[in-house]
Amino acid sequence: MTQPSKKRILYIDYLKGLTILWVVWYHTAHPDFVNFSFRIPLFFFVSGIFFKPYPFKQFLRKKINTLLVPFVLFYAIYYIYYIMLWVSSGRQLATFDFASILSVFGLYGGSESFVINPPLWFIFALIDLQFLLYALVKSRLSRKWLALIAIGITLADAWWFYTVKTPFMISRCLRYFVYYAFGYLFGRGLISRIEGEHGRRASYLPGLMSLACFIACWFAKSITTMSPQIETVIDYVEVFSLILFMIYFLKYISVLPFLKFLKFYGQNSYIVLGMHEIILTLLLITYTRFVGQPDIAVGLGMLIVTALVLWPVILLFNHLCPKLVGKRELWTE
Repeated sequence: MTQPSKKRILYIDYLKGLTILWVVWYHTAHPDFVNFSFRIPLFFFVSGIFFKPYPFKQFLRKKINTLLVPFVLFYAIYYIYYIMLWVSSGRQLATFDFASILSVFGLYGGSESFVINPPLWFIFALIDLQFLLYALVKSRLSRKWLALIAIGITLADAWWFYTVKTPFMISRCLRYFVYYAFGYLFGRGLISRIEGEHGRRASYLPGLMSLACFIACWFAKSITTMSPQIETVIDYVEVFSLILFMIYFLKYISVLPFLKFLKFYGQNSYIVLGMHEIILTLLLITYTRFVGQPDIAVGLGMLIVTALVLWPVILLFNHLCPKLVGKRELWTE
């Protein structure tokens, strides 16, 4: 497999920034197109590109440092915030459900999630998918078999297993496994092709073909009645097509200077994930108390305000506790 350069790839950071801000937008008032589920698959695909099957102890240490430690930090912060929100609303502290901190260990099916900082389910998903991929890679399966197993696991979950209540939301996560696995299997080759000797003009065609495939899938679903199983397959083809188009598209517009802010949020996506719900909740409480329910325009404004507030918050976390947000190793050799 051709390896991309070890230097940071600008448009990949842009993609991560776009998807994590899209998640923030999804959690406030938004237009219907925001509901289209490409933000999470795109993030998983991009994350899979950089998956490396280190020796197990090293792999475990990295996952604890970069995923589990930030999860515990942002879970604890939100738990304290949850208590403060309860008291500030005029309710007695004695009536607060302190056991809610244990909801992370509950059984969940479908889109259910724990009550403490629900967006953190995404970090659970990364943990689940990375350990599953690690087990498959270490079993020395061929690339072909690994791809087929990833497809099989994903479709089985989407068709039958998704609503089954499982610990750590495994059933919710497995429907995204194909994106993470394919990012690992094919993402580096894709980047090498984009960055390779054929140049920009030769790379236009795959991007345009991906866009055409996405439009064809969308059109087919809009004019044809399909069985749920066939529609699920079309959905995955549709999302994969959009992912490929977005990678090519961001590559070619990454030269635009006004997009540079995406890099900052892309490189700090876990902090955005862990803190945005607190900011959005406060904005929503304030707005509904004095004005009413937010409309789409207000939702866009809340997205912008949240992003602006997150900027100094991210800088503060990176300066005060880089080991707790996965920027440096807490557990070392």
